[in-house]
Amino acid sequence: MKTLILTEKPSVARDFARALDVKGNHDGYMENNDYIITWAVGHLVELLEPDDYDPKWKTWRLDTLPILPDQFQYKPLPKTEKQLHVIQDLLANKLVDSIVIATDAGREGEVIARTILLASGFTEYEKVKRFWTSQALTPEVVKAGMAALKSAGEYDRLWKAGQCRQIADWLVGMNGSRAATIRMNDLFTVGRVQTAVLSLLADRRRERENFKPEPYWVLRALFSNEKGDWWGTWFNKEEETRFKTETQATEIQAKIDAQTGKVLSLKKQKKKQPPPLLYSLTDLQQDANRKFGFSAETTLNLAQALYENRKCLSYPRTDSKVLGSQNVGMTLNLVKKLSQPYMKYFAGVDEKLVSGDNKRVFNDAKLTDHHALIPLAPVPKNADQEEMKVYGLVLKRFAAAFHPDCEYEQTEILTEVEKETFRTTGKRILKPGWQAVYDTEPQQQDEEKPSDDDAEPENLPPLVKGDAADVRESKLQKKQTTPPPEYSDALLLKDMTNPGKYVSEDELKKVYRGDVGLGTQATRAQIIETLLSRGYAERKKKHIAATDKGCFLIDTLRKFDIAKHLVSPEETARWEMQLNQIAQGEGSDKDFLDSIRSFVSRTVEEFKTGSNSQFSILNSQLGTCPACGGKVIKGKRDYGCANWKEADGACRFVIRKYIQGRMITRKIVSALLAQKEAGPLNGFISPDRERYSGILKLVKGDNGWQTQVEPCDTPPEHTPDHTTDAPSNPISTSLNGLGECPMCGGDVVAGTKGYGCANWRRENGGCKFVIWKTIAQKEISEKYATQLLENGITDLLFGFVSKKGKAFSARLKLEPDASGMEKVVFDFPDTRQEE
Repeated sequence: MKTLILTEKPSVARDFARALDVKGNHDGYMENNDYIITWAVGHLVELLEPDDYDPKWKTWRLDTLPILPDQFQYKPLPKTEKQLHVIQDLLANKLVDSIVIATDAGREGEVIARTILLASGFTEYEKVKRFWTSQALTPEVVKAGMAALKSAGEYDRLWKAGQCRQIADWLVGMNGSRAATIRMNDLFTVGRVQTAVLSLLADRRRERENFKPEPYWVLRALFSNEKGDWWGTWFNKEEETRFKTETQATEIQAKIDAQTGKVLSLKKQKKKQPPPLLYSLTDLQQDANRKFGFSAETTLNLAQALYENRKCLSYPRTDSKVLGSQNVGMTLNLVKKLSQPYMKYFAGVDEKLVSGDNKRVFNDAKLTDHHALIPLAPVPKNADQEEMKVYGLVLKRFAAAFHPDCEYEQTEILTEVEKETFRTTGKRILKPGWQAVYDTEPQQQDEEKPSDDDAEPENLPPLVKGDAADVRESKLQKKQTTPPPEYSDALLLKDMTNPGKYVSEDELKKVYRGDVGLGTQATRAQIIETLLSRGYAERKKKHIAATDKGCFLIDTLRKFDIAKHLVSPEETARWEMQLNQIAQGEGSDKDFLDSIRSFVSRTVEEFKTGSNSQFSILNSQLGTCPACGGKVIKGKRDYGCANWKEADGACRFVIRKYIQGRMITRKIVSALLAQKEAGPLNGFISPDRERYSGILKLVKGDNGWQTQVEPCDTPPEHTPDHTTDAPSNPISTSLNGLGECPMCGGDVVAGTKGYGCANWRRENGGCKFVIWKTIAQKEISEKYATQLLENGITDLLFGFVSKKGKAFSARLKLEPDASGMEKVVFDFPDTRQEE
């Protein structure tokens, strides 16, 4: 008889195989006389779609909400269905008399294994044991864990908590997204974590937009005596260093100029600064963003490549910053292995610190599913530059961890002149310790806490209390208060990891003091990219900001008593607290899911009964009418001023949806209204049927404001249509739009047979716009579907086949039919028609 071991990923299966001497390779598993080792590839199954439970839920309609299945079921993920069948066959193998779950030691790892067993119809749980460790899977750790297996039943509560999280996210996402999309006339996705993160971005944008800078003044004085010079910054009894008025500042400046004071006190303290903790994924992503400008997703992908392809980094998706006590021997070997190729970083390593007594590094109590990110081997020479940069961060952090503390002397001088006090601070390195690893790198300043103090030199004079202090010079610096900084990936990750400051209840603050944040190490980068790809956020150079669409969603949800909880990190903390209680046996999974069902039902009811004023039209944010100052919105055929009615002033300002054969999108209209020009844009068609590029301008003439096209030489492939409109990191999922629907302004998304408007599911028939994926036997790629949506016309395409079997070439063009419905038609390079 044999033991079947189920791991979470192939690399872990190989670790088990090495430890247990399993060498027989098969398709999807490994085997010897005692063991069969197989693996998942993360999640292999997912919850059913709504219409899998009931066909009425296939169409997005308010009257069929809420979606509340009585029982939840799973189906295979298509990409990994083959591996699921391998596992199911092994579970049914009569030679298998015991099963070991060896997925990651955490809630998600438990869910991955249990959902596989559930979807496989497995019932013999008395045969199932649990392998549980977060140590690096050396042969010794694997053997020790296999000798200390526990009954899988001991982890039932953890499984219940994980399944509750999964079902709750499904209920909120399915119901919230449909209700929001139907009532807000555009594709909107709502999710517990995604929406809370979006609220951080939206609130930061509002804070910056509404911020009004206020002036303040800082007074600094240069003191001198026979021992040397030193600068000091004025402060008062309340430790305030800022003057609110220039008059206050100049009065004190005049009071101290050319006077002699004295050294009031001098404090010198010798301090030690320990090495930084080893990297978790989020910490690595923050540093890579600060130092190299890498996005969170880029850093994750690079770390994953260094782990999977280069074999020189440990598993990257970890929230641990420590190693396990059983990893001391492995770590000592790594230090010796890496010291030779990277001597400049390891020269100061103290091997006595590679010990179980070093709790900053080896701490089982702080170990989670996976140990900290560490280097496992020298980086291969054929690694690219970006990979080397990420590897370098991890390597130096690992080397620094085994250096002595940095020892320094902190000096504070208080100088008094005419009863006004000035503070001087200085820092002198005594023994660099671990900082020697970073000796050439500049110190990073906290982006959120800019300082008014100028940096003081290390060589302050050897003053003593009572020394004279002549004022040689004084400087009055006028400054302004600054708004909170724009979010970078690093700052957003920081707030996602530690969102406690956005929570008011003390009990909920405690939830965020541990390893719980918004999202997980494995999902935070994807959450950011999802917000970007769905148009809720945008990158502006190195920063991330909420878009009008993102702010619109948050503002709308906050209008409701129940739905507003989706916006708050507080609600996520409440969920996590309840899930932790379930995992610890202190809470009921039934009570939790009942509360989620109630929450979803009440949210849907708010959307059903909400007034139209609560769902203000997103189109109102296109821009300001240049003629009357009203709002420019999208009408049925064109864009026009909302004040077009006689009672509102009868403003006749309009921007046509098609100008010289080129479709004008909402994004172009917004740019045109804001800057009075947009482009260069391609896709315009001259009276001679020649395509050309031009700049669309808004000019005021005798007949009011009108649009004009000014031809330019910019080649189509370099126009903004193909550079700025495309998402920075497109992701192929059904909820990521290819462009704007020319009929209703919704998102056009990829379906099975065509690229259609996401609003097709709405009640009252929905939007019927579609671009078929196959036209005249030619497959239309996402590239050309996007081009058609952006320009109203594609490049010349080859490979169409007529009904008579003849090949022909043509452009695809959007053109309204007699009913006003936008249709895809052929635009031929000459006057002939399709044969």
